[in-house]
Amino acid sequence: MRDRITGIALALLTVIVVMISQRDVGIARDEAVYMGAGTKYADWWLGLVTFDHGISKDSITKSWGGKSPTDNNREHPPLMKTLFGLSEKLLHDKLGVDAVTAYRFPSAVMHGVLVFLVFWFVLGLWGFAEGIAAALFVLFLPRALFHAGLACFDAPIMTLWFATVFAYFRALQSKGWPWYVGVVFGLALATKHNALLLPFALGVHYLVLGYREDKWRGLLAHRWRLIVCVAVLGPITLFVVWPWLWFQPFSHLGDWLSFHLKHVHYNFEYLGDNWNAPRFPWHVALVTTLLTVPVATLAAAATGAAVWIARAVKKLHDPAPDKRMPVLLLVLSAAASMGPFFLGSTPIFGAEKHWMPALPTLCIAAAVGVVWAAKTALAILSAKRTLAHRVQQALVGSIAGIVLLAAATETRAAHPYALTWYNALAGGAPGGADLGMNRQFWGVAVRGVLPDLARLAPGGAQVYTHDAAPAWGYYVREKLLPGNLKDAGWEQMGIDRSQLAIVIHEKHFNRHDYMIWQTYKTVQPVLVLRSDGVPIVSVYKRP
Repeated sequence: MRDRITGIALALLTVIVVMISQRDVGIARDEAVYMGAGTKYADWWLGLVTFDHGISKDSITKSWGGKSPTDNNREHPPLMKTLFGLSEKLLHDKLGVDAVTAYRFPSAVMHGVLVFLVFWFVLGLWGFAEGIAAALFVLFLPRALFHAGLACFDAPIMTLWFATVFAYFRALQSKGWPWYVGVVFGLALATKHNALLLPFALGVHYLVLGYREDKWRGLLAHRWRLIVCVAVLGPITLFVVWPWLWFQPFSHLGDWLSFHLKHVHYNFEYLGDNWNAPRFPWHVALVTTLLTVPVATLAAAATGAAVWIARAVKKLHDPAPDKRMPVLLLVLSAAASMGPFFLGSTPIFGAEKHWMPALPTLCIAAAVGVVWAAKTALAILSAKRTLAHRVQQALVGSIAGIVLLAAATETRAAHPYALTWYNALAGGAPGGADLGMNRQFWGVAVRGVLPDLARLAPGGAQVYTHDAAPAWGYYVREKLLPGNLKDAGWEQMGIDRSQLAIVIHEKHFNRHDYMIWQTYKTVQPVLVLRSDGVPIVSVYKRP
């Protein structure tokens, strides 16, 4: 009972922290698309339940598809978008919660589920203290916490990826779990396309496990129900939750996969260079992770990895090792998530958000490392003086708590501009800027200058909204902007008709400053928003 209550409490704490944090975060460019599509999807399902329409090709195409590859956002699977839309219908339309918060709520819940699953997974393998530490290390990931507060797919796929790994691991000892693996894998597929990488991790682990159990004869047959459930229930689950596949399923699946295999390469700054075409540096995922995870977590994870290696060497002579090989499974999970980015051809424009499913492995290693270090320190103290059991527990908790507090401090420092934040290894946000790392993307930072725009143009104005254009209507509807501040339009034409102009700082956006200088005949912004001294948004006013 204690364990279950602790896990639920950690999950609820996570949801609360995410929902409080997201209030200060601007609307991401992609969110505006997903929220609109989610409302359409929710309306379709509700209409189906209330018999307002039936299941027809025309009905489904109107809400879920279209001729263009991006009509109704059909290029992305629907699970989270549908949940965003249903949440908005309930929390906003029925309960009066503001619309953006309502859309974002399912992502926060998913992050709470992740924290619970990490706690429960670690609890059964390494212990109670390690379980709590792992859960809190996940919570105190600045970039992951940021993504968990958005109506996007990157934090939810981290949850469903790990949920699939969790279910698979349980299925290795329980005959009742294989069907869970298939269904959860299908939900992961219905969340984001990188779930297609999961079978590589599970498959290698499965083959190694089978060979160890029964040599070549055990490669495929040792737990055949798992293979059947993943291969059959996964695609069926994806099919059930995605009506766009109900007609011409193979053609539409091909369109979905083709879109991402040929995905456009957006601009992204990395170590001082602007990248928008392969080949990309092979080390992007490694370096970016090293600079965007709190240093205390990295140090603890390195310690945990060393502990795992030492224990693995010791178990070579153990007559009864853990036959399920959990550490190998976690390592393979992280490798499958990060692996494509070593190829140099995979788009890198979203940085850490693309390989976030690797982070639970890192946090679990950190938990093992920090508790091992605490117990080792305690053993040294106990050798000199006898300590009561409660005192020993308190000392272990205090030592681990100091490391977690360091991670929590960096997480707090990153808010609300976590995409601009870099860890102490990089030198914070200023160090990241000096290294030439990407300052942000998606236009979220403009949220910080919204209160100033009405002050700068009290009578209303045409505003060159730059990368915030897709979210502008939501800002007005949420009363974060007055309705008399209008979007002036795109590029030079928008600048020409504007009285205020916004530039969101990314390396490839520098040209917008020059365009504004030439049109406004001034190089002086009236406002510069900074994060820890790093300029992230400039506002110009026509003289």
